[in-house]
Amino acid sequence: MYNHQPLTTKLLWTCLVSLAVSALPAGFVQVMVLWPLRVADGGSVLAMLGDFRPWQLATHLLVNSIWNLVFVALTLFYFAAQLETWWGRRRFASFLVTCALGAAVLQLIVSSAVVAVGLDAYRPIAGASGLMYAVLFAVAYIAPRQEVALLLPPVRMQMQTLVIVFTVIAVVFGIRESGLWSQVGLVGGMGIAWLHIRWSRGEPPFKPRSKPKPRHLRVV
Repeated sequence: MYNHQPLTTKLLWTCLVSLAVSALPAGFVQVMVLWPLRVADGGSVLAMLGDFRPWQLATHLLVNSIWNLVFVALTLFYFAAQLETWWGRRRFASFLVTCALGAAVLQLIVSSAVVAVGLDAYRPIAGASGLMYAVLFAVAYIAPRQEVALLLPPVRMQMQTLVIVFTVIAVVFGIRESGLWSQVGLVGGMGIAWLHIRWSRGEPPFKPRSKPKPRHLRVV
């Protein structure tokens, strides 16, 4: 059951914005998707940028297919609110921004390198799969044995099993549809989620967080 949380509720409304984006003219959508850099072209900075623009690191999240948008909305409805309840709005917002931008930058770097060496065509990437799998991974990492009841198929499984199964399915079908390199953002989002959680806990590979010094009480 959905546990109302203010930030998650706003994200659910954003899904309606994403749905509206699909109705925009193709020219507007092409400016929103994430294009790789034209590193191989050299020359001026504008030539290397190609069709890439900085805002695409964020706006590409709003360009989703209908089925992908359904998955995004369900993930937010069932799991994002859970994270916001555990962490609070500020830390959850930090997690979302870190994973979204981190996955986008990683996808940009890999896609640009792949295009530069001729392993793939010059084409854009779009969708919020990387961010959504970061949310799923975070819940599974914190509560791996939490049981989840699915509607389709109507089965129950542990959270860690759900994430493994869903990730394998998404990567396999993603590779068949868009190629290997299009899945970098999805896997990268999960990796950045792991790093963010480890950092917040002060666990390796990060330095332990120093505990606040106890305040001395003044006896009067």
